[in-house]
Amino acid sequence: MEDVGTLGYSKQMILEELLDGPKGTFELARKLNIRNNAVREHLSALESRGYVESRFVKTGVGRPRKVYYISEEGVNLFPKKYDFLLKILLDELTRENGIDWVREFLKRAGERIAKVNPAKEKGVKELLDLYNSLGFKATAFQRGDTLVIRRNNCIYYSLAVDKEKLLCSTLEDALIKSMLPAYKLVKKDTVTTDKFHCEMILSKVP
Repeated sequence: MEDVGTLGYSKQMILEELLDGPKGTFELARKLNIRNNAVREHLSALESRGYVESRFVKTGVGRPRKVYYISEEGVNLFPKKYDFLLKILLDELTRENGIDWVREFLKRAGERIAKVNPAKEKGVKELLDLYNSLGFKATAFQRGDTLVIRRNNCIYYSLAVDKEKLLCSTLEDALIKSMLPAYKLVKKDTVTTDKFHCEMILSKVP
């Protein structure tokens, strides 16, 4: 999944300006001290990738003015610390309701993620598509008689390191069981400090 830092400085600055509200080419050029033609080229590239949208707006006398808006896809390019918020929520839920309640809560959450997944089928491809839509950068391959699912970007890395058994052994296990009913989990190699990838090893159910 792409992030705003990979787009280049000028495109990133344009998106940051559009976060504040819609703007026209000349306004962006003035704010960023970039030539109008360069701004148009950057906007065209961003629009072709779905990160910005353009509309013509009537502003009074004269021709409508073309303005640019950041799209939902563009907003999602900016990093968000969901894992920090989730850690605080889990700490509070554990304090209020106890660890067993939280485990059951996360198990139900994993099952629900599988149910609301838009894919009609359930299988390895659908699980990978789901993981990658969330930002995991997941792949799958055979290792002998087992299936290995590798994820190179844990989206809740800091939380998984701090609460590995709570999160990975409840929500993740329930999701795997729901999405891959033909497999059983054999071994899990989870993230650790300075190790950002994890592997789940599964075998076919006899």
